[in-house]
This record gives sequence, C-alpha cells and structure tokens, in this order.
Amino acid sequence: MSLSEIVHDSMSSGLATSTTNRPSGFGRMLRVAVWIVAMLLSAQICLRTIPAAWRTLNTDFPNYYLTARLLHERFDASRIYEWIWLQRQKDHREIDQRIVGMVPITPFSTLAVYPLASLPPLVAKHYWLVFNIGLLFGTLLLLRSLTGLRWRWVALITSLSVPLRVNFLYGQYYVLLLFLLTLSCWLYVRRRGFSAGFVVGLAAGLKVFPILFVPYFLRKREPRAFAGGVAGSLSTVAISVIAFGWDVHRTYFSQILPSVFRGEGLDPYNLRAASLSSLLHRLFIYEPQLNQHPGLNAPWLFAVLHPLLQMTIIAPALLLCVPGERSARQVRLEWAALLTASTAMSTSASSYLLTILILPVCLLLEELEQLNRYISIIILLALYISTSLLEGSNEGHQVWVSLFAVPRLYALLLLCVLGTSLLNSQRERSRPGRNTWAWAMGALVVLSMASSLHHLQGLYADYQWRLPAAQNVYMAVDPIVQNDAILFVAMMPDGYHTAIQDSQAIRFSPSSRADRLSVTADTGDRWEEQTGTVSTLISSNQGRTVIQRAESPIVSLNGRRLAFLREECGRARLWVRSLDQPTEMDRPITPPELNVLEMTFTSDGDLIFAATSGTKPSLFFVDQRGNIRSLGVDAARYPSASPDGNWLAYSALSGGAWNLWLRSLVTGQTERLTNVSCNNIDPAWTADSQTLIYASDCGRALWFTAICKRRIFR
Repeated sequence: MSLSEIVHDSMSSGLATSTTNRPSGFGRMLRVAVWIVAMLLSAQICLRTIPAAWRTLNTDFPNYYLTARLLHERFDASRIYEWIWLQRQKDHREIDQRIVGMVPITPFSTLAVYPLASLPPLVAKHYWLVFNIGLLFGTLLLLRSLTGLRWRWVALITSLSVPLRVNFLYGQYYVLLLFLLTLSCWLYVRRRGFSAGFVVGLAAGLKVFPILFVPYFLRKREPRAFAGGVAGSLSTVAISVIAFGWDVHRTYFSQILPSVFRGEGLDPYNLRAASLSSLLHRLFIYEPQLNQHPGLNAPWLFAVLHPLLQMTIIAPALLLCVPGERSARQVRLEWAALLTASTAMSTSASSYLLTILILPVCLLLEELEQLNRYISIIILLALYISTSLLEGSNEGHQVWVSLFAVPRLYALLLLCVLGTSLLNSQRERSRPGRNTWAWAMGALVVLSMASSLHHLQGLYADYQWRLPAAQNVYMAVDPIVQNDAILFVAMMPDGYHTAIQDSQAIRFSPSSRADRLSVTADTGDRWEEQTGTVSTLISSNQGRTVIQRAESPIVSLNGRRLAFLREECGRARLWVRSLDQPTEMDRPITPPELNVLEMTFTSDGDLIFAATSGTKPSLFFVDQRGNIRSLGVDAARYPSASPDGNWLAYSALSGGAWNLWLRSLVTGQTERLTNVSCNNIDPAWTADSQTLIYASDCGRALWFTAICKRRIFR
C-alpha cells in the first residue's frame, strides 16, 4: 500500500467516525479541549524544542555522527567502543561535545547518519532533525491508519511525550525506531507477515529489544513473519559487519551485549535511569564509590530476582497471545502489551527510550474508546504522562529508601498491567501451546539465574585493593607510578584530566578545552597527551620541546627514551625519541601492517608492545635495533614490564573479560592473577617490582574502571 493509500485510509475512517457518532455538548467541549492542549503542546515543540535542538549538538548525536564520519573517512573503526580512543577522534575533529562514547549503542545504528557524515557536525544535525520531523509525520499517518483514532487524539498522545522532545534536542534515533515499529505493526495487521518481520529485524539493529517480536511471531505460528524477523536481523548484522568489519562486532557481542543485559552497560547504580536493574543494583550490591549503602549487601539476590522479575513482566504479554488469531483488534492489543512490557523490563530505560510508548498508548486508547471505558482512558493518560514527567533520583536515596526513588518504573509497570488486562479480557477458551511456552520461559529463567550466579564468582574480590576515589570521577584508567604518587587519566563531567593521587589527596589537572588522554612519568619528569586538532605531548619540565602528532607516551626507566604512537586512519605505529640527544630524529620502529595499541619499556631499554594485524591483539618484542619477534601470547593487551626486568604483567581476553596474567621474562612461564567476569586492565609496577597498580571495572559499569593496588610478591 502506498503513502497516498495510507492517507486515504486514515481520512476515510475519520469521516466515517464523524458521521456515525455525533458528539453531545460535553463531547464537543472535550473535543475542543483535546485540540487546544494538543495544539499548545505542539507549538511548544515547534517554538522551543526544535530551535534549541537546531542551535546545539548535545549528546547523543555526536556519538552517531563521529562513528559514521570515521567510516566515511575510511578509518579503522575497530576501537570505537574504547572511550579514550573515541574521545581522541572527537577532539581531532573539533566536535563540540565534552564526552563521547559508543557504549551501549549498536554499530548498525550509526549507519543511519552515514549519508550526513561528510557535513560539518551541526549542519549534519540540521538535516537529521528535518529527517526526524518527516519520520514523525509518517508515523502519525501510520498510527491514524492503524488505529482509526481521531486526529486530535493522535496529536495529543504525540505532543504529550516529553521523551519525544528529548529525542529532538539530543538528536537521537528513537523517532526512527518508533517509525519502524509502527510500520511493522501496520504491515502485520494487513497480513504482510514477512515484511512486518523484516522491519522488526531492522529495528532490532537500532535497539536490541525489538528482537522479542521474533519469538512472538513464533508464538503466533506465523512462519513468514518469523522468517522475516530472522532475515531482517541477519541483514542488519551483515550490513554492519561489511561496513565496520568483524572485530568491532566481536567486541559488541562478547563484551558489551552481556553487560547490557545485566544492566552494566552504563552506571548500574544510577536511579535516574529508573530501571528495574538499577533499582536492584542499588538495593543489593555494594560498591565502594558508587553504592556505599545498599539495602542489603546480597548480590545473589540480584542474580535471582533480576531475571525472575523480567520474565514476570514479559511472560503475560507472550502467554496471552492467541496463535493463529489475526484480527486487527487482537493484534493491536498484543503489540501494545509486548511493547510496554519490553520497555518496563529494559536495563537502559532512560527517558528517551519511552518515545516508543506513543505506539502502544495509541493502540490501548483505541481499544478503550471502542469499549467506552472513559475512566480507564483517564488512567491510561495519567500513567502515560507520569512516565514522561517522572524520573528517578539519586539524591538522598540510600538503603531501602531507594524503593521510593523510581516512580517512573512503577508507572511503567502499571501501564503493563493495564495492557495485559485488556489483552486478557479477550476471553478465549483455548490458548494452544501455553503450557509449553510457560515451561520454556521457566527454563530460560533458570538458565539466566545460573549464568548470573556464575558471573558473581570472585567479582567483588578486588574491593579489598581499591584505592579511594573522588565521587566525580566516572572512570580512572592508565595508571602509572611516579615516586610515591599514582598518576592516572580521569574521566570527569567536563572531560578528561590527569590525576595525581598520593597519601594526602587527589589532585587534577586544571579544566580546559584540551583533554588529557594519557600520561607517563619517570622520577623527575611527566609527559601528558593534550588533544586538539592533533595530539601533543607536553613535558612538565620547563623548556622541554613538545612533540606534535603523538599520543600514548611511555618513558624508559632511565628517562633517556620516550616511546609514543602516531596514528594514520585509525591505525598507530610505534615511534621512539631520544631524550638525551635532542638532535636525533624521531623514528618509527614498527611496520604499517601492525596496529600498535600499548607498549612498555623493559629494564634493558627494549620494548614490548601489543598490536593487531587483522586478528586478535598479540604481544611482540622489539629490541633497540628494531628487530621484532612475537612473544606467542594471543588475545593480549596492556603489557607492563617490572623495573627489575624479571616479570611482564598483561591482560588477556577470555570469555568476554580481560584478566591479569604474569609472565616470567626469564623462563617464559605464565601465571594467571585474576579469573573473574569483569575487566582488569592497564597494570603498572611500583619501583620495588612487588606490587601492581591496575584498573578494574568489577562491580561497576563496563570499562568505567577504578584503580586498585595489589601486592603480588611477599
């Protein structure tokens, strides 16, 4: 059906309604009131939200734009999920956004802005904004045709959505997601099963939760729709792999997606997200910096309750579906129940995600209007407005008081109850296959619990080695030791700083537009990487020449040599500068086919580095004459040689987590230091070669690490 047919369908249904149901005096007043409210709210969007969105970048559009631009410039994009690497690319392109990051965004979702990647950032957002406005009008046409609701109701539901305003302001993709889900429902009602499933698969490429419609199609015994869902999902993966390569997807599927499912993609204790996972994290898991006062320090309760409550939310929506029943009324109620449930169980239920509630609320409103249940309509609108206006709060909510800090979650759950109760009211004597599905869901819950309990093993052991951290430090990474102090890079609300932590306090580099993305030091000097259009290494000593186009420095133990990286199109080579012979030219010591990630000086002045050559990262050794050999250690990064020359600490990837290993530089024997389902990275030695300083995200958000200090040898 073409767009003109959709418009004709929606207009004709509106004329039919207006001629059959002439409104009473109260009805006319209500109609006028609805129009007035809808017009006022729409005017607010047009006169305030759109102009504000037009003037500024804001998050999250720079995240999509930057990644698409790297692809457009033919950069190696395999490291887009590394916070500091992506921040460096943002700074080089002078994008006006303090912090960028791709976690937990899918690579495929950034391709939506790829056609705009050649434009300046703000101009690209202008085009994206216009495109989203067009998508919104297309969605309204589909909603009108799908539900038969009067235009005033469609306009009211849309204009009431505060998350819709946030989407325009931040330049997010949830309007596109809403359009795809609405189009899929519209196609499914019109019995175009394969097309409906395929569009759902495309939507799952933007945000994972629409994949729940694939088992829904299976439950409905719709093989064409199921095949379409599988084909659409596989197509998004194939397109994304062709665009970005496999390495970034291996990272996404093995490390990011599991963390997102556990609610650890971003700060898991942040009640402003008002998600089920953030509430349970806050109630049952202790973390030294982020959650010092849980209601009960019992992580096993989180592991049991989280999958159980998630299934309690989603199971009714699936079990109440009627296989083979294709009436428009039944399908609309099923989609409404499934969408509200999937939103309520989401681990990242930030406000902007709730833009998609426009679809299920319109579907439920149409049903309630048909039943003349006006009290229920008022309840529906009240719950919908509550989900838009209410949010969680972190202020003063500790111990069990956190239960009262997430009112939006409760409004969402009540919306689920309303949707499933309407679906349940469609009384059917036979619900084929319900017992089979119930057993399957129960087995899935048990497996999820077992996986979560396994994840907890040893997860919080490094709390005993954690160093005190400032509350406004989101991430502490890349630690080194200088005399009695520990230096590291700190992600803070206004960007990245060099931090110096000693026994007295933590000091930070002054705020500036230039991020400090790496630091190294010997006993008397410190080198920092400051970023702008290029990365520049700057010494703390007066009169020392700065080094342009250089990043990630490492200084030798005797302070005579400085190693750093120079990047071309996202791939870096290892360079060395002689500090005691200033006239000597800088020289590269690795070939272009090796993409160097990190390096360390040995006590003899040689280098050990981690690099990729199209596969997983491996460790290599290069002497001062430039001879390179592999150490035979694969899936390894973050090497650090001990000052006494006996040991090499590094991190190896296994089971989706980076754990610390120790290798003897004398015998070559290796020993595992940590074995947990979280990341321990960036080891550095103290001067006595007895203690390791490293960064750990155990019990925190993925890669939002804190600094640990652990004695290895006694």
